[in-house]
Amino acid sequence: MIHTHRRLLALALIAAIVALPACKKAQDAAVEAAMEKATGMKVDKDGNAVTIKTEMGDLKVATAEDGGSVPLPAGFPSDIYLPDGHKVASAMELGGAQMVNLTTAADMAAVHAAADKAMQDGGWKREMAMQTGDSSSLAYSKDKRQVFYQLMKGEEGGTQLAIRAGTDE
Repeated sequence: MIHTHRRLLALALIAAIVALPACKKAQDAAVEAAMEKATGMKVDKDGNAVTIKTEMGDLKVATAEDGGSVPLPAGFPSDIYLPDGHKVASAMELGGAQMVNLTTAADMAAVHAAADKAMQDGGWKREMAMQTGDSSSLAYSKDKRQVFYQLMKGEEGGTQLAIRAGTDE
């Protein structure tokens, strides 16, 4: 079981790197072939999105180019707070879990407070809230679902926000 989790983590990291924009289609094809040979799994790359077929289902990763934005995973829950004016820097989906990394020009403390209020107003139970100088974390549960927020001050202002959503099942 631990071996499987390590392998999936390695695949996720490889997929995130491969999803970065490439200069040439030939480079994309070479990287895709190398990944398939290294992992023994089918890899499909389409622009800035990569899908890897695993024993746990399809691992889908998309990464934005040069400050752009990619779409949220198709099944991303609509009742999870996202700050206004956000850009989705990357999105990953495996089975019932979704992970997105966002950027926003809003101040970290304001994003933390807005997320906490919106989630609790939406019926989510706050399980954890922690703040330090340059980062904060929030965790919520609702029914059999969990959401974890990790916020960090952006290097050039604003906030970087990682959201992980999944179920107990």
